[in-house]
Amino acid sequence: MSNFSAQPIVIDGKGHLLGRLASVIAKQILTGQKVTVVRSEEINVSGSFFRNKLKYHNYLHKRHIVNPKKSGPFHFRAPSRILYKAVRGMVPHKSSRGAAALKRLELYEGVPPAQDRVKKMVVPAALRVLRLKPGRKFCTLKRISHEVGWQYKDVVDRLEEKRKVKGQAYHERKQAALKLRSKADASVPQNEKLTQFGY
Repeated sequence: MSNFSAQPIVIDGKGHLLGRLASVIAKQILTGQKVTVVRSEEINVSGSFFRNKLKYHNYLHKRHIVNPKKSGPFHFRAPSRILYKAVRGMVPHKSSRGAAALKRLELYEGVPPAQDRVKKMVVPAALRVLRLKPGRKFCTLKRISHEVGWQYKDVVDRLEEKRKVKGQAYHERKQAALKLRSKADASVPQNEKLTQFGY
């Protein structure tokens, strides 16, 4: 991911480890790259679900002594906001450079229509199957978030099912059109004069 792209890089969060993905994203946005992460609810966290749930509940008890409503810390339950806080911890967010970097980051649960037809990337340095030892326990952000108060797990699952069905139908139509096109190209007689000029 060293090459700079004028277009935002779209990363499919499924199967990535939270901390490793956050560190790669932090470095990219600090260099000026726009990054979009979709399916952030499918990001993995190493360690068993029960252990991660206890850690999150411990975090929920931490509060500001003066005015918790005003000063925080704010305990976000949505998977995209959990990833955001992981990235923010790796960025100097109180400086203007860090604040500008965080504006280059977009995070979503599921895949919104704008990113549906865009080619998505993975980060090999952050993939669980490559970085976590086989047999180690892990859980998804979706399950942790749902357990601590995120209420949109079922909604996101339902919308994702609909999107996958539509995507499959679109792919089949595209393949059929390509097959017809290649058949039509094969049936056209070749003109030797035109082939000399590259047609």
